[in-house]
Amino acid sequence: MKFTKMALTFLCCVMFFCGCAKDSDIVLKINDKSITRAEFNDDFNRIKNAQLKNAPKELQKDDSYAVIALKDRFVNDVIVRSLLEQEFEKRKIEASEKEIKDKKAQIVAQFGSQEQFNNVLKENQISEQRLNSDLANEVKVAKLIESLGAKEATNAEVEKYYKQNKDQFFVPERVRASHILFDTNPESLRRKITEADKEAKLSSAEIDKKVKEEIARKEKLAQEVRQKALKNPKSFAELARQYSEDPGSAQNGGDLGFVTRTQVVKEFGDAAFGQKVGSISPVVKSQFGEHIILVVDKAKATTQSLATVKNDLKTYLTEQKKVQALQNLINGLKQNAKIEYVDLSLSPDNIKKQLEEALPKQLDFQKKQGAPKSKMKILDKTKNDKK
Repeated sequence: MKFTKMALTFLCCVMFFCGCAKDSDIVLKINDKSITRAEFNDDFNRIKNAQLKNAPKELQKDDSYAVIALKDRFVNDVIVRSLLEQEFEKRKIEASEKEIKDKKAQIVAQFGSQEQFNNVLKENQISEQRLNSDLANEVKVAKLIESLGAKEATNAEVEKYYKQNKDQFFVPERVRASHILFDTNPESLRRKITEADKEAKLSSAEIDKKVKEEIARKEKLAQEVRQKALKNPKSFAELARQYSEDPGSAQNGGDLGFVTRTQVVKEFGDAAFGQKVGSISPVVKSQFGEHIILVVDKAKATTQSLATVKNDLKTYLTEQKKVQALQNLINGLKQNAKIEYVDLSLSPDNIKKQLEEALPKQLDFQKKQGAPKSKMKILDKTKNDKK
């Protein structure tokens, strides 16, 4: 069982709103705090653009089911953040510059580098000022949770959870594999050829012909590269960096790490799990193309012992208690709050009505699109992780 650290600030991960709105165009009032339309729209549009930027244009329209559902969640988040802000003021909870700086350093370390972190900020349109505001609120939330007195999980609770959920600690048979991928997927190749034909000079028949030629070329190349790997297995990583078209593993010498059968497509799994350690497979064809697979290591199925997972499990259960304590506080604050939907379109009843009206169009769109086409990566290493 793999535990991931639960974000105790899951309800406060984006900026809090200012309290005193001078703008007369108010959309929400939470106790004595007002949210202006400009504040609301700026943040909602930022989140919408980040989450739906790769969605079909039909789903990005303001009256689409996806946008309305996103707005429904956002309105609730706005209310929760405002209530928590008021609770900070009531309890005199503050964040120092050092605490904000330390929090930022922790996050940068998780991303691996300042450059990668900056890229994420840019992609999500988060300014330095907004970032510092968000981090300050994360620090405050952590202090608020601490003040709620949630206790650490006991050894007895850890043992009980382990015994009652033993199946979560089962680790299936795995292999550590590397591969070299040649993209021979007809749809992928057709798209690349079409995009390269900027002046649209090629007819449909000519594109089909080029696709077939490209498939044949890559199938031949795959066989040639396999022969090179067989002659010198130690060159496999370099061959992967040179030839592989899998962006997720090529620069790592084709290394996919340890994978289970359910984390890879069937053809890949059948080949990899049927090979001996150190062996190189024949060319294996899957929906992604032609694979040359090197099996580096194997691990038998096992169940992790309590001793192995005890520390992670105690952390997980303790954080669950903290999250529940925060949620209980939020539920109480919402029950006792005076919430006014000045813009009636944001009220729960109206949003529910909007969702009901948008649903037929959404179902019709899905029907026209047909079953969603696979966008699987060569592997999805999170597929079987237990939370």
